[in-house]
Amino acid sequence: MSDVVVQMQPDPIQRPSETLVNGNYVINDRKFNQLQSTLTDLCHFMQREGVSIPPEKAHLLVVGKIGRLRKPRFWSRETGRVPTEAEWGALETRLQELHSLLGEPCRRGFYISQSKRLLIWMPLVIMVGAVASLFATSFIDERWHLYCYIAWLMALGALGSIAYISMNALSLQKDITFDIGNKRLLVIRILLGAMFGLILALPFGFGNFESFIRTLRNNTPSDAATDAKTAATLLMPFVFGFSTTLVLTIINRLVDAIGVIFGKPPTSQSSNMSH
Repeated sequence: MSDVVVQMQPDPIQRPSETLVNGNYVINDRKFNQLQSTLTDLCHFMQREGVSIPPEKAHLLVVGKIGRLRKPRFWSRETGRVPTEAEWGALETRLQELHSLLGEPCRRGFYISQSKRLLIWMPLVIMVGAVASLFATSFIDERWHLYCYIAWLMALGALGSIAYISMNALSLQKDITFDIGNKRLLVIRILLGAMFGLILALPFGFGNFESFIRTLRNNTPSDAATDAKTAATLLMPFVFGFSTTLVLTIINRLVDAIGVIFGKPPTSQSSNMSH
């Protein structure tokens, strides 16, 4: 009796070659995945806005093989692979070429779409916080009103910074001096606005803040001069967050004043003496 060798057929569910091919499209590199997402958004933006490009550059809007790459799905426990140098080069070259085809208005519009969390959702959250700081004074003891005032100052300072960035993003104002597409710089600008609003306005307006709260609570009328003074004081942190020029002017004057106390001549006087 001869031995019969039976060859076991592979399980049809397991497809090593297909798994390998699919695995090749999974890239486990955060920076690469972010740039790839930016490239996809940029192509869609240019197609949606009808950006005029030369015919020989039309192929740049076809994402192709780079668009088939994706990041790992955590629910599938995919590990992915490191992108190759050729893929890095193709991605960065495509992004650079597409960015060079954008005019200034389109570039700003694309930056707005990429920064919607900072320029759309964050202002809404901050405005809710500012209103909440006013209403909270009706339910807490007066000794805690100072903390509500601090929250109000920081919220309005941050809103002033966001208003400044948005005005430049919409080309209504063109005096911004940093890359509006850099989200880290945008966050720093917003934090500076909150800090300026807090530091420069904190010593002046707490009394007016309290009187404004009492006016809202008791619905008591006041004269126009008092209303104007209260409004100017309450809106001061917004102005400080919006205008860095004003903040620098105030800081320079404060530095000159402190310098005079210690015997240093003002900047304007020292510059005149040098001439």
